[in-house]
Amino acid sequence: MGPPPGSKRSPSMKRSSTTPTSIRSLEHDTLCIIFSYLGLFDVVRSSAVCKFWNGIIKRSKLLQLLYLKQQRRSSRSSFSEESLNVYLEELAIEHQRQSLVRGSLHIDQWKGHSLGVDQCRMKRGLVLTGVGDKVMRLWSLERYRCIEEYSIPDGVPLVDFDFDESKIVGLVGTQICIWRRNGQRSIFPPREGQFIKGSCMRYFDPEAVVGCEDGTARVFDMYSKKCSRIVRMHTEPVTCLSLSEDQLIISGSSLGRITVSGLSSDQRVATLRPTDSTGIKSLCFNPASHHVFAGTTAGYASCWDLR
Repeated sequence: MGPPPGSKRSPSMKRSSTTPTSIRSLEHDTLCIIFSYLGLFDVVRSSAVCKFWNGIIKRSKLLQLLYLKQQRRSSRSSFSEESLNVYLEELAIEHQRQSLVRGSLHIDQWKGHSLGVDQCRMKRGLVLTGVGDKVMRLWSLERYRCIEEYSIPDGVPLVDFDFDESKIVGLVGTQICIWRRNGQRSIFPPREGQFIKGSCMRYFDPEAVVGCEDGTARVFDMYSKKCSRIVRMHTEPVTCLSLSEDQLIISGSSLGRITVSGLSSDQRVATLRPTDSTGIKSLCFNPASHHVFAGTTAGYASCWDLR
């Protein structure tokens, strides 16, 4: 039987009528007051939390006010969006440096292969390693467990590789091999030796680019599996590659030169040269900042702004 009419539920039986709080629970004015107590760097970090907070901070001009306050302390009164952006970039770099110097570090280490790891790539919480024991393994950084394993064709060295959420693309000998996450594998060109020995490889769907020892970059369509064009990058061997979304090939050479060429037009856009004359070992292009980073065999790192 239920409770008699008119009886009241005990307090413990009452359902809570409160609704869950969200990031939008605080009003605009309240958030402005809270943000005003923060320093410039913390306001910048708060603006990256969500679009709602970002909009409030932009409309309140809080970044500009804090920047001008900082400038007055250093006897400067000029303001521009460009100077603010430069200052914020310098501030972020300094905070990053301080965190590396003074911050605590936690290192996780596990045995990935029976032999040394020759290659390693990391994307979206996944790490792909290989290839000393002729096996590539895909690891989850959340659980530090191998979630997939891919075998390399017998007797063929894996020179370079990269991956995304659906496939792994590798340069094996003088061929390109694609391992699909669903288990399928394809190799092209159909016969080895159709291009000079490759030393590096990068891809940007639908094309894979191989850097060769004759100084060329050979562009392959991964769907038709044919070489679509050959781009002359250097007179000496190409040692590393990086590709950009706006159809640029950036290549480093064994003599320390870096060239930037158009992927579709084959036209050379720029030639870069580090301060030391040793070979280029690695390249990285940051599309957000248009910066090219290069590491040399002598241990030096250089950076250029392509703008």
